[in-house]
This record gives sequence, C-alpha cells and structure tokens, in this order.
Amino acid sequence: MPKLLLICLLFPFGLRAQLLIPPASAPAELHTQIGLTHFTLTYSRPSVNGRVIFGELIPYGEVWRTGANEATLLRFDQNIVIGEQAVPAGTYAIYTVPAAAAEWTFILSADTTLWGARGYDASQDVLRLSVPAQQLPERIETLEFRWLNLTHAHADLALEWEYTRLKIPVELGTHAEVQASIARAGLLSDPAPKTAPKADDYYRAARYYLDNNLDLLQAKNWMDRRLLLGGEQFGVMRYQALLEHRLGHTAAAQRIMARSLELAAQAPNPHYVRMNTQTLREWARQPATLSGPDIVARSIAYHDPTHAWLRQAHTLHLYEGRPGGGYRITDLVLDEGNGAFAMTQRRDQDLVYRQLTADTCMLQLNGRTTFTAAEAKRHRLTCERTAFMRNYYSYLWGLPMKLQDPGTHIDDDAYLVDFFGESLLQVKVDYATEVGSDVWYFYFHPATYALRGYRFYHDEAANDGEYILLDGEAQVGPLRLPARRSWYTHGDRLFLGSDEIIAE
Repeated sequence: MPKLLLICLLFPFGLRAQLLIPPASAPAELHTQIGLTHFTLTYSRPSVNGRVIFGELIPYGEVWRTGANEATLLRFDQNIVIGEQAVPAGTYAIYTVPAAAAEWTFILSADTTLWGARGYDASQDVLRLSVPAQQLPERIETLEFRWLNLTHAHADLALEWEYTRLKIPVELGTHAEVQASIARAGLLSDPAPKTAPKADDYYRAARYYLDNNLDLLQAKNWMDRRLLLGGEQFGVMRYQALLEHRLGHTAAAQRIMARSLELAAQAPNPHYVRMNTQTLREWARQPATLSGPDIVARSIAYHDPTHAWLRQAHTLHLYEGRPGGGYRITDLVLDEGNGAFAMTQRRDQDLVYRQLTADTCMLQLNGRTTFTAAEAKRHRLTCERTAFMRNYYSYLWGLPMKLQDPGTHIDDDAYLVDFFGESLLQVKVDYATEVGSDVWYFYFHPATYALRGYRFYHDEAANDGEYILLDGEAQVGPLRLPARRSWYTHGDRLFLGSDEIIAE
C-alpha cells in the first residue's frame, strides 16, 4: 500500500480541510487618538441585506446592542465629558434606544460582559443621553462607527446605519493637560529654569495655542522666543506670520510670510512656496472704489437684468453630485414673490415630491400621498422639512438677489482681493440675529460684477465653515445664474459636493 494512502487512512480527521466561512457580521476595532486621549471601539458590523432596520428589525423604544454579537465596547484612558456628563476613564458597553420621531437614547453601561443586550440592567448605566437622530441622504449598507469633527478638545462619535446617523458629542480635557505640561516644561518661567526649554518646545506650544485660538499674545511670546533660539526656518515662520495676522499685525505678518516664501524657494520646498504665495495674495487686499451695497446692487442688475426674481416663477433642473459617486436629480420651481416652492427629487429608486404655498403643503412618495412612518422618517416627509428645503434652495440659487432680503447687513467697506487665483471684489455680509449667525464673504468680478464665489463661517476665528467656487453661467429664463457650484470645507479643504444646472 502506498505510504500516502496509509497515512490518510490512519489519520483521516487530521487531514480534513478546515471549513472557512466569513461571519455574518464582521468584527471591527477602531483605534483613535484625540488630543491626548486614546480610544478603542470594538464592535461587530451587521448589514442591511434588503431589510428595513429601524422600526422593524430593530424595534423602536427597546434597548439595542448597537451592533451585533457581543456588546459593543468603548475604551478610553482619560476622563472625558459626554453631553455635559463626566465619565471616568475605563471600558464601557454601548447601548441605544432607537425612536421613530423623538430623540434616541445613548447609553454607556459598566457591564461589559453581556452577549448583546441579553441581561441588560439599567442600574449599571453610567450615562444616559438624549441625542437627535439625523437622516442620511444615502443608505449605509453596513453599520459603522467613526469619529467626526475632530479637534484637540472635541470630537463627535458617529454611528451610521441604513438612513440614520447618531452623533455623540465628546469633550476632552486636552487644554488643561497641555497647559500643565507647558508649566512643567518651564515655558511659563521667567527666568527660565536650569533645564531650559528647547526652541522646538516654544514652537509646539505656540502652534497649539494658535491652532486652538487660545491666548494669542502668549503664543506670540513663545514664537518670538523660538526664533531667537532657533533662527529662521520657513515652516516655523509661516505660522509665525499667521499668528501675527490673527493678532491684527498686518504689516509684520506680510513681512514674515514674504521671508518664509524666500527661504522656501531657496530650500527648495514647492509645497510651502505655493501655500505662502497664495496666503500673500489673499492678504494683499486693496480698498475698492465702490461700497459693498453698490457692488451688490450692480451684481443683482447683472444676474437679474429685468427684475424677474420676485415677479415670476423660475424652473431649474439640477444634478447634485456627492463624494463617492452619490448623486441626485432635482427639479425645482422657485416662486420667491409668492413664497411658493415645488421640488421633485430622485434618489436611488425613490421619487419624492414636495410643494409649499402660503396655504398648502403637499408631499408625495413615488406618486403616493400616503406612506408608512418608516418611509416618512427615511425621506423626512414633513412640511417643516419642506419649508427648510425651500429656504435652502431659494438662497442657494437666488444669490445675489437674496442679498436684498430683510435682515441682511452688507458692509460698506469692500476690497479687491485674491480668491483662489482670481482678483475679485470682496463684500462682507452678516445677518440680524433672528435671521442667522454666520458671517459671509461674497466675491464679484471687478468688471461685470458677476458672482464668482462665496464663503461662510460659523466661527471665523476657528476657521469653521465652507467656501463655494462658481463656474460657468446658465440662462434660467431671464436670469443669469452660475452653472456649477463646488463646495469645500475651510482648513482641510475637503470636497463636499457639486451642484450643476443641467439643460432640459
């Protein structure tokens, strides 16, 4: 008998191939450092698989394991604050209570030993927080946890599945920890301790204060000390210039940035050359010969030469693209003069119709005027949401005419500035408290006064907001409107999407 056959007969089970099948809900582990705090989140990821998740597979009003298989665990090594509630460092199980219309309940439990929610005991809760659930425009097939809106002292823990996003606000004690570290390192001592801080210590402390908009005068002292100890270096000097500019020291900021540019060109470092050149262009603003209200009036005359914006309805056909290939087709009827609005929007296989007038509100889903509670929640089929959409789209596509609305404050001072490589007129706009709190800057062509772009800030000092670049021109009845809008965040310049007028 052949030896191989003999071995197989003697040890049949030892040679049997192992059956490999992936789990229905794959395990996942997310490691993140935010500020000086380390987080680890361990969970299993179920998928939609053609089911209706919230309200059917996962009932409303019941404690949910917020994942699959074993309980989802969150571990962090520093004390944190969630929704104004202090939570000690440790490991906790995450549970939630989904709701159809009201806010969800987010739970951290001290019992980390359970299989899902079996045996869940509310007496083990260390935190309960009401959190509004957001509706997503596209379906998330597989459950995912991720961190959003990270700063050194804050982040949002986001749960996304099906058409729902839950964001849990997490506050960190990073500023206090950094300040204690700065004190221990002797950066606040005068005179310096025997073990004097190094040049890089002063730079890192200054950068932290600059990035987090803390005590900028203290940051300037540290940056000056860094220059004295370490000499000129183009990367350091760029941030020294940004700090001076933030303090309002325009001449010093321009001088230091120009020197940083010179050193970067000598290095050579093309990245810093590009950044410094762009920043110097943005700072080199010149007073405009016209006032802000005059520029806006001329822009309105260009885009709406027959004063039709308030006198008739306007129909737009839009292609709205989003990162990752998502898109929607939207047809709008904007009748600003009568306060009327109609929108037909296709997402995936669903067609949503909304209509709003002074007296009526009509909602349809795939031609039906009746729909389930789950459908209404998924597509946000409410009159309040329709009013929001009317205001959103009429502002987005009604600029610059919307700058005539009550409560709009147009700054008298205007400037000729560089806006992403184009020399344009900049006009600052803010609003009455009851209208809005954001600060806006609009950019107009210096010869035609066509609107070329705009940006807005929720918090200008923190560079929190977005900017919008405009391309081309489309004729919508008597209106001349920008044909394409591309959206980006400030700071990291993250692309958010584009909206384009398409031909009928």
